[in-house]
Amino acid sequence: MMTMSRQQGKTVRAWLGEGLAVCSLAFACSASGAPALEEVAEGVKIDLGQISVSGISSGGFMAHQFHVAHSEHIMGAGIVAGGPYYCARGSIMDAVTRCSQFVMLECTAIGLDPKWCKKTDLAPRNKTEIERVAHASFAEAKKQEAAGSISKLANLKNAKVYLFSGTYDAIVPQGVMDSLFHFYADADKGGMAEANMAYSRTFPARHTMVRDSFDKPAGDVVGKCTLPPAAAPANDQNAFIDDCEAVARQREKQNGCICPVTAGVGMSSAATCPPSDKQALCKDLKDVDLAGAILKRIYGESALKAARVPVAESAVQAFDQRRVFSKFSDTPYNALQNASMAREGYVFIPQACKDGRQCKLHVAFHGCLQGGETDRRRSHSGNLFAKFAGYNEWAQANDIIVLYPQIQARTLPLNPQGCWDWWGQDYTHEAYHTQGGKQIRAVAQMINILAGGQQALNVPAE
Repeated sequence: MMTMSRQQGKTVRAWLGEGLAVCSLAFACSASGAPALEEVAEGVKIDLGQISVSGISSGGFMAHQFHVAHSEHIMGAGIVAGGPYYCARGSIMDAVTRCSQFVMLECTAIGLDPKWCKKTDLAPRNKTEIERVAHASFAEAKKQEAAGSISKLANLKNAKVYLFSGTYDAIVPQGVMDSLFHFYADADKGGMAEANMAYSRTFPARHTMVRDSFDKPAGDVVGKCTLPPAAAPANDQNAFIDDCEAVARQREKQNGCICPVTAGVGMSSAATCPPSDKQALCKDLKDVDLAGAILKRIYGESALKAARVPVAESAVQAFDQRRVFSKFSDTPYNALQNASMAREGYVFIPQACKDGRQCKLHVAFHGCLQGGETDRRRSHSGNLFAKFAGYNEWAQANDIIVLYPQIQARTLPLNPQGCWDWWGQDYTHEAYHTQGGKQIRAVAQMINILAGGQQALNVPAE
């Protein structure tokens, strides 16, 4: 493994700090009189045995991190383009070289020596490296379990998990996701039963939240799943939510996935449909509605009583995240800033849940550049991921409350792209991956509030 010089490290830190410091030190961007979460969710009843999480990118790392920290109460997780517990080992340099290809991509983009740039890609690639990362990750989890900082790891065995890694993802390599798979699946680690897991790793998508055209908003808020050799959209114009339905249908046709009604009746094995070597690919192509695929894997198709229905974007409600910190902090304003959390979070509550029906709860963690006030359309406001990632349509039809906690870009702590903390250094520091982590505590408290004020999840004092 290569080491970087001090100057190279400074260069990386400079890249990380560029361009996204706007609104990072104050709440001028989203200051509002949003109500407390207790007010928004007054009267709701949560089934404490039906709480799950998912996320993309930094939110994928956080969804897994939160699952490990609170597995006693989290019965399932969906991770899109994330990675294994403690992947970055408390180091920002490891986060952007071992767990992602951020440095290599930035290095190439600014025209530095391609040979040096390539050396910054330290992600696991072969079977030995992938298993080594998974082993180190689980060893850290065992260490935190022994310290009482996370739930018992035995809880993971019976959880339901969905993993997704797009074949054109240039930010989080598949080797990192493969390590996460081994964390959950290996007998000497999570030991999860094969029937409890799904891993989609052949879907043709970049680093994005894949969805289809169902209930898609007008305009270009949702992207069109642009694939290489076409250039990726510029970050400042990319919501990282893409309609990939047309791409999926085209690939299904190309690979013989669309079978005649009579396929398999009186046919020889040579005419198997889909072809035997395309079975996994064809299966993955069906999961173009990624939010639905995640919820079906976690809760089971039989538990989802109805198909998705359209949902008005105005049904997503804002709440004041600062008031969440007031439950366990003497300095809620400072605590909110130190955790790099936005003033407002969002929640979608189906009417049946507002009327007192007991409901499931799903927590959806956005990715970098997706948090806070991202809807800049004329006469609109709020967060695009909370509106259009695809969860609400299933939630409305199946009595699922969806919580969208929010991170905001800041320079202090070092979080210029508005990512959830999965590295610790210069951010929320050493305990970031435990129940004592600033962001994990905040989200756990949100869950407790939605559970009627019960202290279901442990929220350690500061």
